[in-house]
Amino acid sequence: MPWQRLYDLGARRVLVTGTGPLGCVPAELGVRGSINGACIPDLQNAAALFNPQLIQMLQELNSQIGTTVFIAANAQQMHMDFISDPQAYGIYPYFLLIC
Repeated sequence: MPWQRLYDLGARRVLVTGTGPLGCVPAELGVRGSINGACIPDLQNAAALFNPQLIQMLQELNSQIGTTVFIAANAQQMHMDFISDPQAYGIYPYFLLIC
């Protein structure tokens, strides 16, 4: 298996990112005709289904290896956290900076 080859070659930490918010990608918003820039629900749902399954698969791979090699990063959740609370990441609305 490819993951076993990575381990055999010396990989000890591999970051695997899940999908980001697929329904919010500008190209998809344009192609699918988003209303008011809202994310496309079908694509958001697809990402929401995929990411937990990826995490489960990586946990199973790590279990087979006997140690944590593959680490999941939930790009969709990180993106949504950033959008919902940008100040937590040091980003402030411009109108708060004009004083």
